[in-house]
Amino acid sequence: MAKGDLGLFLHMLSSSFEYQARRKQIEYEIDINMEGEAWYDEDIMEKIVINLLSNAFKYAPQNGKCWFTVDNDGDTVQISVKNTVSNSSRLQLDQLFVRFYQNDSYSEGVGVGLSLVKELVSFYGGSVNAVLEEEEIIHFEIRLPIQRGAFNTDDILGQSVSCKDKRLRELNVSNEINKQATDEELPILLLVEDHAEIRAFVAKALCKEYQILEAENGKIGLEMALAHIPDIVLSDIRMPLYNGIELCNTLKKDERTSHIPIVLLTANTSEENELKGLASGADDFVSKPFKIRILRSRIANLIRQRKILRERYSRELVLKPKEIAVTPADEAFLVKIQKILDEHLNDPSFTAAVFCEKAHMSRMQLHRKLVAYTGLSTSAFLRSQRLKLAEQLLQTSDMTINEVAYATGFNTPTYFMKCFKETFKKTPSGYLQSLSA
Repeated sequence: MAKGDLGLFLHMLSSSFEYQARRKQIEYEIDINMEGEAWYDEDIMEKIVINLLSNAFKYAPQNGKCWFTVDNDGDTVQISVKNTVSNSSRLQLDQLFVRFYQNDSYSEGVGVGLSLVKELVSFYGGSVNAVLEEEEIIHFEIRLPIQRGAFNTDDILGQSVSCKDKRLRELNVSNEINKQATDEELPILLLVEDHAEIRAFVAKALCKEYQILEAENGKIGLEMALAHIPDIVLSDIRMPLYNGIELCNTLKKDERTSHIPIVLLTANTSEENELKGLASGADDFVSKPFKIRILRSRIANLIRQRKILRERYSRELVLKPKEIAVTPADEAFLVKIQKILDEHLNDPSFTAAVFCEKAHMSRMQLHRKLVAYTGLSTSAFLRSQRLKLAEQLLQTSDMTINEVAYATGFNTPTYFMKCFKETFKKTPSGYLQSLSA
C-alpha cells in the first residue's frame, strides 16, 4: 500500500483495452474523474480492474458498448464497469461471483475472474455490486477506500512523494548547481506515446532515474530522437501519423540512432505483432497493462548492457565493429569511423570539429553516439585512439618518443607524454623499458 496518482494508474490500465475495443468494434468510453494522489495497493487494484474489463470485453457482443467510469468522494473511489450483453434475462446475478459459475452468456470460467474480484474487494475493505440495467446492460460497481486511515499500519509501504521532493531529500537544497549537474548526468529516455495519461504515468514513475523527453506520436518521436540522440526509446506501437514499428525501423536503419535500444509497448499480445516488433530490431517488447517495476527493470537491463560495451572499450581502447555493433547500421557506422581514423588520425589538425564533418554528423549527434559506444566525448575518443596507436608504434617500430608523438597527431611531445602517463600509468620511456625487461 502506497500513495500515488491513482487517476493516472487507472488511465493506463483502462486505455490498454482500446485495441480490443477496435478489434471487436465495441464503442468504449473512459471517464476518469480523479485528480491528485490517493492510497492504494497497485497489485490488487490492477487485478480488480483488469478482471472486470477483461470480462466486459470478452462477453460484450460485437458492435456492443463498454463504459469505464471512475469517481471519488475523497474517502472512497467508485469504479464502474458497464457493458452490453446478449440475453440478459438468462443471467443469474446472485451467482456471478460464485467461482466456476457458467451459463451461455458468461461461460469459460467467467465465475473464476469475478469471484477473484469479489475476494480482492472484500480483502481491500470495499464493496462490489452487479445490477442489470435496461437495454441489455450489466453494471459492476466497486467502492474502495483511498484514505491512509482505512488501512493497517503494517500495509503501508511509505508515503510516496513527488520527484522534486525526493531529490530535495537526497541532495543539499542549497547546492542547486550540483543538483542540476546530477540531473543532467541521468540517461535520456524518449517516451513516445499518444495517450497523455500513460505518458504522464510513466514519466512520473521514471523521472528520478532518467531525463524524460516526451513525444505524442511517432513523427514527433523521430524528430526528437534525431535531435537529442537519447540513451533509450520507449514507444507505443499503435499511434497516429507514424506507428511504433515504423519508428523502430527508421531509427535502427539510421546510423545516427541505430545504437539506441528500443522497447515497444502494445496492447496486442499476439505472436504476429511480437514478431513484427522483434524483426524491426526492437530490443524488448512489453504488453500493456504493465507493472512499472517490471518496465523499470527491463529498461535498466538494456542500459546496463550498453554500459558493459563502454567498459570493454575503456579497457582495450579498440573499436571492434562486429562485437560492439547491435545492428547492420551500427557496424557500417563503426567501419566508417575506423576508416576516417586510419586516414586522418596522424594529422594534428584533425580535431573534433573536423571529425564531425567527415562523419557527416552534428557535434551533438557524434558526441552522443560515441558516448554510447565508448563512454567518451569526441575529443576524448580521438585522444584515446591516438594513444592506442602510439602504444602500437612503441611496440613495433624503432621510432623515438618524439617521432611517435608527431606520428600520432599530438602537437607537442610534452602533451603526448602527459596523456600517455594518464592512460597507461607509465611514461613512454618507462613503457619501453617494461617491454625490454
